[in-house]
Amino acid sequence: MRENMFKGVKGASPAVSAVIITAIVVSLVLVAMTFANNFLESRISESEFDSIKQFMQNTAVQIDDLAWIPGTVQTGRYSSRYGEMEFIPNALNYTIYYRNASGEYLLCYGVSGILAFKMPISRYSISDNYFELVYPTNNSLVFEGATAPIARVYIIERAVAGNYIRIILNPCIRLVESNFGGEKHYRLYLPTLYSEESPKQHKTATFKSTQLINYRIGQNLGVTKIRIVVTPLIYDAEFFGFSPSEMEKTINIDSGSVVEAYISRVGVSIGLHA
Repeated sequence: MRENMFKGVKGASPAVSAVIITAIVVSLVLVAMTFANNFLESRISESEFDSIKQFMQNTAVQIDDLAWIPGTVQTGRYSSRYGEMEFIPNALNYTIYYRNASGEYLLCYGVSGILAFKMPISRYSISDNYFELVYPTNNSLVFEGATAPIARVYIIERAVAGNYIRIILNPCIRLVESNFGGEKHYRLYLPTLYSEESPKQHKTATFKSTQLINYRIGQNLGVTKIRIVVTPLIYDAEFFGFSPSEMEKTINIDSGSVVEAYISRVGVSIGLHA
């Protein structure tokens, strides 16, 4: 019976067996190599993204160092393999009004672009509609104090704005209160960014302070309030991380105070080494 069961059954030859085993081993190696390569690329993308996040924070401080001294130039270097640095002009409009007993009037306004680093979500992604404040960690249109920031850095990923995750730097307003000779002073500082030559020959971002304008309201006008409004000129308020209540801010002013606004213009060049 046993002889009849295996009658006519032939085993694979050693040569055929070797070919089959070799093919299986090669397939497993290829799968492992593909997994390892994808894992390595994802780690490289994540590392690059973190590096640019730190670069943007440093840039926010760098702009504060040069914005108030026309003619000052500084260049920052970064490295990127999968992402791209870009400057988006005319992105935000900041308008400052003052109010006294007779009504509300325009003091000044400044239109600014934004610096953005974008990476395809096929290379690095967190989640759709993701938003994270990087610098500073609290969100506001106006920051108070002599050492307050004059730029915000945040991360945003929104499918409706393109298949990218972005790190964005945009200016904000600093308010400084002080007393000089018995006079109360309120000073507002706002850098506005605009595009200059961008040959993109180097992994650099160059900033040049070109103009500083001062707007002043004396004690005689009897200012009681300052109202600051930010208006997105591209995308929407959510893209910039602002809620409707954060789109404007009203500041009460002590009677008989002096109000000043300093608006600087800072040229931004991508890829130009200076």
